[in-house]
Amino acid sequence: MANEFDDLFNGGLDGKMDFLNEQSTAKNSDGIYRVDLAKCKDKKKGYRSVVRFLPNLTKEGKVAQSAIEKVSHYVDIKNHKELSGFFDSAKNFNEKCALTDLYYQMTNSKNAILQERAKMLKYSKKYYSYVLILEDEQQPELVGKIMIFQYGKTIKDKILAEKNGEISGVSCNVFDLSAGKDFVLVVKEIQTGDETYPDYKMSMFKPETTSLPLYFKEKKTFKNVPVGSDGRVSAEVQGKIKDFLLERDHELEEFAAKRLTEDQQAKVTEICNFLTGKSSNGYQTAKPESKPTSEDFEFEENFTTTSSPSKGSSTTDEDDFFNEF
Repeated sequence: MANEFDDLFNGGLDGKMDFLNEQSTAKNSDGIYRVDLAKCKDKKKGYRSVVRFLPNLTKEGKVAQSAIEKVSHYVDIKNHKELSGFFDSAKNFNEKCALTDLYYQMTNSKNAILQERAKMLKYSKKYYSYVLILEDEQQPELVGKIMIFQYGKTIKDKILAEKNGEISGVSCNVFDLSAGKDFVLVVKEIQTGDETYPDYKMSMFKPETTSLPLYFKEKKTFKNVPVGSDGRVSAEVQGKIKDFLLERDHELEEFAAKRLTEDQQAKVTEICNFLTGKSSNGYQTAKPESKPTSEDFEFEENFTTTSSPSKGSSTTDEDDFFNEF
């Protein structure tokens, strides 16, 4: 019978060296779909992919809000990294936020030093939604997966424009299962002064509405679900869609705003004191917090999809569709 300590003495330690390996998959291990501009083959063309926004069907079988909204602050004090980090704003809970108040007080101050220090406080409002990755030449291993897309105002406004019918003159809920739209993600690297950041302005929804494309792993292909004459997804396939929507590794709720811990609240106090010059060396005793990576704060969204028949097209064969299951 194998002894639990055998690895200590029989060469088993070689299998305990995973920390030496570069884990290329770690970038998406938290379920967030990220654009990796370093993988662009053509910088002028940018990062291109296609995704489909999905409704938020919870594990309990309820339909929740299609996006989670979160306001966060990133404190970037380069000479004192122990004070830097990410903090969910109390504004998420309709409460006063010390960091938000501090930012505006410093920005509106007549003191040039405080105005400059205000730049150390970054503000971000992000939205999180489920997406199905339809195409991605840069990260093909993600095609067919349901992941969580973090995006900002640029893409939120594009979703709103579709809902208001500002583009085609016809309102479209892009999360709709019977008549939604695929989203073509185009991301290019933009440089302003010393800062380089991803630009999403060229991203757009495809003009045609289509039903949800389901992914068939065995054939590595997508097939749009059948829609009846009433414009709704056929009842026979609704169960399959529910199962498909729940085939994911992470839940949106994981990214919802969280109230600050006592240690984080103490750290915020130290940050406020330091930036306003009220601190001595007390900030050095603040307990350091584990910090998210900076990319969690920077990226908006990405994707690409296979072409599919528009709503009402006779090219969707329901019999063929059901045979796929």
